[in-house]
Amino acid sequence: MRRSGVTDSGTNTGPGWAFVAFALVVMGVLQLFDFDVLRYQQSWLSRGEYWRIFSAHWVHVNWPHLMLNAFGLLLCMGITSPRWAIRRWIFYHLFLALGISVLFTLLNPELEWYAGYSGVLYGIFVLAALDLYQRDKLIALALAIGLSTKIILEQVGGFNISSSKFIGTLVVVDAHLYGALLALSIALGERIYTILGNSDSD
Repeated sequence: MRRSGVTDSGTNTGPGWAFVAFALVVMGVLQLFDFDVLRYQQSWLSRGEYWRIFSAHWVHVNWPHLMLNAFGLLLCMGITSPRWAIRRWIFYHLFLALGISVLFTLLNPELEWYAGYSGVLYGIFVLAALDLYQRDKLIALALAIGLSTKIILEQVGGFNISSSKFIGTLVVVDAHLYGALLALSIALGERIYTILGNSDSD
C-alpha cells in the first residue's frame, strides 16, 4: 500500500482554525507578561534562559505589533486553508521557532534582541502555499511570487519602513528569510520521506 503523503488531515480545516484561535489567545496572554523576560536575547541565552528560544516568537513589542501578525495569520488561513492535523501545526511552529533562533545565534551575533511571530508566520505562509498548490495552483503560485518578492525587497533594504513606524521598532527582516528557508527545508524533508516511503512499500 502506497503512502499518500505527509498531509494527514484530508480536507478538514477545522484543526487549523482551532490552532489559530489557540495561537491568538496565547499571544494575547503573553502580551500581559514582562516583555524582557520572554524576548530573544543572546546574552541571556548564555545564562541558561533557553525558553527564550521559543517564547520570543510568541511575544510582541506592543499591541500594534501583535495585531499586525494576528492579521497575517488570519489572512494566511483565510487564503490557503491548510489541511494539517494539530500535531503538524505544532511541529511546524516548534521547528520554525527553534530554527530561527539558532540561525540568529549563528548568523546574527550582532542582534541584540528579537520578539515577534513574523518569522514563524513567513514559514507557515510558505508551507501553506505548498499545501494549496495541490488544490489551486494559480493562487499558490501568486502567493509564492508575492512572498519571494517581499523577502527579496526586504533584504535589499527599505521595504519595511511603514511596518517599522507602525510597531515603533525596526523589523528584523532576516527572521522572514530564515522562516521561509526553514519552511522549504521542511517541505523537502517531507517530500523525501514520502518518496522513500512509497519506494519501500512497492
